[in-house]
Amino acid sequence: MRRLPVSKLQSGMILGKSLYSANGSVLLSAGSELNPAYAKRLQALGFPTIIIIDSFCRDIEFPDIVSDSTRIDGIVTLRRVFEEAKKYQKINTKLVKDLVNRLTDEILQNRQLLFEFCDIRSYDSYLYAHCLNVCILSLRIGLALNYNEVQLRDLGVGAVMHDIGSMYVDPKVVEKPGRLSPEEFNQMQQHSIKGFNLLRDQKDVNLLAAHVAFQHHERIDGTGYPRALKNTDICEFARIAAVADLFDALTSERKHRKAYSTREAIELMKEEAGLKIDSSLTELFLLNIALFAAGSLVELSSGEIGLVVCNRRIHPDKPVVKILTDSNKSPAGPKHVQEIELVKETGLSIVRELQDDGGFADKLGVVYNQGKKVVNS
Repeated sequence: MRRLPVSKLQSGMILGKSLYSANGSVLLSAGSELNPAYAKRLQALGFPTIIIIDSFCRDIEFPDIVSDSTRIDGIVTLRRVFEEAKKYQKINTKLVKDLVNRLTDEILQNRQLLFEFCDIRSYDSYLYAHCLNVCILSLRIGLALNYNEVQLRDLGVGAVMHDIGSMYVDPKVVEKPGRLSPEEFNQMQQHSIKGFNLLRDQKDVNLLAAHVAFQHHERIDGTGYPRALKNTDICEFARIAAVADLFDALTSERKHRKAYSTREAIELMKEEAGLKIDSSLTELFLLNIALFAAGSLVELSSGEIGLVVCNRRIHPDKPVVKILTDSNKSPAGPKHVQEIELVKETGLSIVRELQDDGGFADKLGVVYNQGKKVVNS
């Protein structure tokens, strides 16, 4: 399987992962044959990318530290919690804690896996999917800090609720491209305060968890809001969530801009480390992120094109790659494909990910289909 922009969808392609609405209903099932009408509808619904099955990558799986069912249930749960909180000014903490417990249990169980960004979200589920991802990423950092389970669960509650105050902000302000006016910026700042006030009024929510909502937009250099705190004046839970928040925001497709690749996002985060976000927490975070997700087409320093098969936790930048072409970009064909571990290949590295392959994947598919076999890795 591999990720594909919806704009590149062609008739006859097969959907690799089911697509869901923000209320959890199936929009399109895995295994469906796609056509231009589907592409138009998916674009209208705000799905920037989908997962498809190609002959040359049929055997590639998308390992995730959290299961698809938990992600889907999490988005549905958060939508309910947020909407009820806006209506009744009260958080259903049982639903929140049950979700965080489920996330924590799965992350503890899958601690050997690197985080690979592979969730597919529509625009209408962005807020809930974002909060879910910030929680997952924050828990991974907490795990790397050797937090005990009580600390992890408190961190998780704060992280998954960090943006609940945004329910009170005009969506036009939240989605506005470019610089906000002073009035709009003031309105945006209020989401941290309103989220904090809502959380601290819940008797069974740890005050540190509430401070994640309050302080996740504070910055190490004191340029953040709402109180312009600096360095360790910002509680550690909030500094963790700020790192996770930035990464997910950068790697998510928005109405006003395209998503950055994981590698691009990491470079931007390194520039912000020590200025906007905590440098030690950023360094720890990056050790847990796969630079190139399984199923990614990549160009190697040799000029060859490869397909990322799987990642290794010890070397996040050196995955196992299936070589699909020679150095002149001519498809090798299924009988001549070789699989290599980059960690064992001196002088060979990934130059870039082919996000828009310009039809190259289609040429590979033709060669593989002609070969009438699929290589098993």
